[in-house]
Amino acid sequence: MSLKASILPERGVLRLGGPEAREFLQNLITNNVDLVDGSHAIYAGLLTPQGKFLFDFFIQTDKSGEALLLDCDGARAGDLVKRLTFYKLRADVTIENVSDKLKVMAIWGGDDAAKIKGALPDPRLPVMGARLIAEDPQAPGAEAATPADYHAHRIALGVGDAARDFEPDRTFPLEVNFEEMNGVDFQKGCFVGQEVTSRTKRRGNVRKRLVPCDVMGEMPKPHTPITSVGREVGMVFSVDKTGERVMALLRLDLLNDAPLEIGETVLTPHKPHWAHFEMRGADDEDDEEAEA
Repeated sequence: MSLKASILPERGVLRLGGPEAREFLQNLITNNVDLVDGSHAIYAGLLTPQGKFLFDFFIQTDKSGEALLLDCDGARAGDLVKRLTFYKLRADVTIENVSDKLKVMAIWGGDDAAKIKGALPDPRLPVMGARLIAEDPQAPGAEAATPADYHAHRIALGVGDAARDFEPDRTFPLEVNFEEMNGVDFQKGCFVGQEVTSRTKRRGNVRKRLVPCDVMGEMPKPHTPITSVGREVGMVFSVDKTGERVMALLRLDLLNDAPLEIGETVLTPHKPHWAHFEMRGADDEDDEEAEA
């Protein structure tokens, strides 16, 4: 696969500065801010006290190494500023929306994505490549791609996108594979929503999972219910018409050998190669790779 790169215009960037910026975030978010340095970014989320998803973002240092940059959903960047400000109280932290100054680029394909100057490896999965935040991001030697190409790549890998696949104040992070995407550190100490999230993991009762599905028939629209033997078992979210794939949130406990349907359209769920959970009735990508 050749190296590809695309600006992601739907992404926004926040800048958190001040001597207490790291400690401030560390007490709020699902991942360990201490892991962030000039060569390492993290993927993390901010939850409700009830453990439901609110925001996700990538965190890296800025050029100075003194401030933190949050690569987030641009449409909700203002809401994220408000939520962080709500928690700020007297902390010596500055929170600035710099989305009008900095852009986010995704780079993937081949082994050289993270070698692009200024790029950092995508902390979710190695095959997701790298991300670059700059005023004018450049990826010399990479083929110019589109945001649609990027989303087709992540959907094929079974990687969710919060703006398309998560529902704020409804989705639980483990349902959308936050742990598998290296977005939760259960050893770091407290974070908002930790009690519910830790209890769910400990009990192993994640009933729903966001997974990729192949589509045979008419492509469904996002938020279309999926049924099996007349019973609703899930919901469509991201749609890749060219690749004839979707991301779907499915009830694992209701999956069996019966087909998943949307009218005359049939969906075939796939267990991603990185998944540690069981999926009855799904094609296992590890098995497919072994057979190939």
